[in-house]
Amino acid sequence: MPSADMTQSPQQSTWPRRSYAWYVLSLLTLAYALAILDRVSIALLIEPLKAALAINDTQFGLLQGMAFSIVYSVLGLPLGMLSDRRRRVTLLFGGLMLWSAATIGCSFASNFHELFVARMLVGVGEAALVPVATSLIADYFEPDIRPKAYGIFVTGSSLGTATAMALGGLFLDWAERLIAGMPGLFGAMQAWQVVFVLCGTPGLLLAVILILTAREPARQGGTAIAPPLSLKPLLLLFVERPGAFGLFMLGSVLNLVCVYAIVGWFPALFIRAHGWTAAETGKILGAVGLPISIFAAVNSGWVIAWLKRRGHADAPILCAMGCSASMFIFGTLACLAPSGNLALLGYALNALFLNWNTSAVYSGFAQITPNALRAQIMALQTIASGLIALTAGNFIVGFLSDTVFTSPSGIAWSLGSVFLGCGLAAFFILMASRRSFRAAVAANDIA
Repeated sequence: MPSADMTQSPQQSTWPRRSYAWYVLSLLTLAYALAILDRVSIALLIEPLKAALAINDTQFGLLQGMAFSIVYSVLGLPLGMLSDRRRRVTLLFGGLMLWSAATIGCSFASNFHELFVARMLVGVGEAALVPVATSLIADYFEPDIRPKAYGIFVTGSSLGTATAMALGGLFLDWAERLIAGMPGLFGAMQAWQVVFVLCGTPGLLLAVILILTAREPARQGGTAIAPPLSLKPLLLLFVERPGAFGLFMLGSVLNLVCVYAIVGWFPALFIRAHGWTAAETGKILGAVGLPISIFAAVNSGWVIAWLKRRGHADAPILCAMGCSASMFIFGTLACLAPSGNLALLGYALNALFLNWNTSAVYSGFAQITPNALRAQIMALQTIASGLIALTAGNFIVGFLSDTVFTSPSGIAWSLGSVFLGCGLAAFFILMASRRSFRAAVAANDIA
């Protein structure tokens, strides 16, 4: 039986009021920011966690990557299929509640295995976010506005990453004060445990606001009857247009390997190779990265829209290629810079293009994918991002640091190897996908 939100035909469809659409987008963007915060704040806790739980770099790489990504990836497609058939706001509410509670639960871990399980639960909750949010945005905003809306949504990633860096350092300071000032509540906890509590709590409040104020939009271009549960229509997209879907997805995922390497290991780069403290690293990376990354995320949507107006049907591909070029040029230079200040300059330059890839993915797949498959295609992108990018971006760096570049400054060469190899590969793969992508745009007529 079709769900209530799929009963509107294309002829009857009307777009939600613009002001309300922007309000819901702000909630989705904030949810994205909190998801990234809860996902990556662990990066600044590497040294206290290693000391408290007796773990090595390889295990820490697994905590940042595989523990999260294994369930995040596996559940992405089922949740995407549900998103294409059921109320998306309710799904997002449940996911937000779960990942926020699981982040708080990380503070109760007493060994590697317990923390691994808690991180898995964070991944379970966050698996709903991207398929649901990107599907909602496609039904809240007209096609000519949609790339800009996706660009703003991607600022959530920048906000979350920069906040994790900046607030991670501040949270470490606040945690010490809370332990000293409120011994009855926090006296038995270590600073890293309090940080997890501070990171997870805001999501519980946002979940309540979301379920009370966000309405399910009509599915624009949808059909009166929900399509049957089957992977065949999704797989046909890749069979019929492997360049538009397969190469685009592969190139964007290789870009994300570099992104997750930044998130997971750049704090360690400044701490180990350049002698900065964890609190200092978080504050500086957050202060530098936040405004630049937000500018890049918003700018990416406008760049895509501008390129489309100038006749570039493959505008999302061009944006993703810009991100690739930045990774192998500025990213590699940031890793191998001889001083902390030069590394920070490379980090800032790379941040100018960091979110171009994500905006390109959201806008590009919305452009070439039928409405009834949009959440599923984004779920498949999430699976690839989790199994390849999130796992590899964290594990490979940690593995190289433990086995090849074993000196304290070896983290620089471990990171640099990933940026150079994946950035170059992504650039040429995306270049090869341009013709097929343009043909998919013409065939689907989804502007």
